[in-house]
Amino acid sequence: MGRKKYHRKNTLYILRGLPGTKRSRKARNIQDKCGGKIIRATDYFRDYHGFIGPKQRNDSHIWARWRALQAMDQGVDPIIIDNTNVSLWEMYPYVLMGFHRGYWIELIEMPRDATLGRLYWNCRGEISFTKLESMSARYQEASNIFDILNDEYSQENWENEMIDNDW
Repeated sequence: MGRKKYHRKNTLYILRGLPGTKRSRKARNIQDKCGGKIIRATDYFRDYHGFIGPKQRNDSHIWARWRALQAMDQGVDPIIIDNTNVSLWEMYPYVLMGFHRGYWIELIEMPRDATLGRLYWNCRGEISFTKLESMSARYQEASNIFDILNDEYSQENWENEMIDNDW
């Protein structure tokens, strides 16, 4: 007996929420119901056992975008992006890649009603309270993918990489 699929064909789920909102649990639940592949930048550190500094954090996101592009080109369905995606520009490459490849894109916002103290506790202190505050302050609302695709900062920020990477 196979898995039942409760999503549209060729779906790209983009989960977003601060650390501690149980975003990864939601990603696993989707995968359990629908199959597919979960892509998260933090897997880079697990797979390569690397030091986590600013350059490595950037490398991890490049690696995650490459894995997402590869999965789309292979027709993986669904693809589940499990990153914080706090700012519109962080989601832009995934949305653009999926849009150009005919994926139905579904944004899933994790609840934002928990206090920062609760999120810090949920993270077991792995993310500093100051970092959680900073991420919360940068959080940008997106009601649909067109809020992301039409964001001028995102377009300018990603223009050269789009050309270099055939998004």
